[in-house]
Amino acid sequence: MAASCDLLDVDPPELQFPFVLDKQISCPLRLANRTDRTVAFKVKTTNPRKYCVRPNNGVVPPQSSCTVVVTMQAQKVVPPDLQCKDKFLVQSVVVSDGLSAKDITSQMFVKEGGNVMGEVKLKVAYVMPPEPPSEIAEEHDGLEKVLVPMQRIVDNGRSTSELSSGSVSLRSAEEVRSPVGRIVKSEEFLKAAGPATATKTYAGPGEQSHQLSAIIAKLTEEKNSALQENRKLQVELELVRCEARKQQGAFSLVLLLAFGLLGIVLGYIVKK
Repeated sequence: MAASCDLLDVDPPELQFPFVLDKQISCPLRLANRTDRTVAFKVKTTNPRKYCVRPNNGVVPPQSSCTVVVTMQAQKVVPPDLQCKDKFLVQSVVVSDGLSAKDITSQMFVKEGGNVMGEVKLKVAYVMPPEPPSEIAEEHDGLEKVLVPMQRIVDNGRSTSELSSGSVSLRSAEEVRSPVGRIVKSEEFLKAAGPATATKTYAGPGEQSHQLSAIIAKLTEEKNSALQENRKLQVELELVRCEARKQQGAFSLVLLLAFGLLGIVLGYIVKK
């Protein structure tokens, strides 16, 4: 849902940056003019040294839109609890047709001048970065580790049933595809092997798929929980490092003062 004023719709209503140390991160901002008049805009922020806005002003024709890219500079320190108090302000004003971006002045956005203006305030939020491809590959490998043993169990059960019947031909059994490989069609297999082997046959694709879905969901939930804990530990570790740096700086200052006082005392003793 976009934030809007009388002149412009601004989407998204909150600037979200996936926080990563020592890396520039960009967030696109879409400005849509829903009116039948030409609108000029200007983007301001409470922390101009931290963000780069391109373009920071411009003109949006009637029933048109444009994109503004907000880039956060590379950060060296992780903020506490990933909280951000930075804010943005998108100002808009009705201008005459044919006005270009180079003709925009700061006086156009003064409310006392009788201009038809609109303002949209945006907050900034830090979010966890997406999972890297390596973690996605690990998840795929984990699913294969679950599916392969289940396929072997099904294959072993089928082989045992066929051997016990003594009259089942491999060619007479129709094989179909399933999530865990190739399985014997239960109806023909039961007719050939008899009721004694009924309990050893495959339970059916519907029930097996349900069991697999439950196992996969549980593994995925445990993996996501572990990743979340790992990220929290990384943030806490960075905070501990910051505290250690501060304490080290304070200790150096105390040591410097101690040497200074010692030098003064020695100088005084030498003069006497």
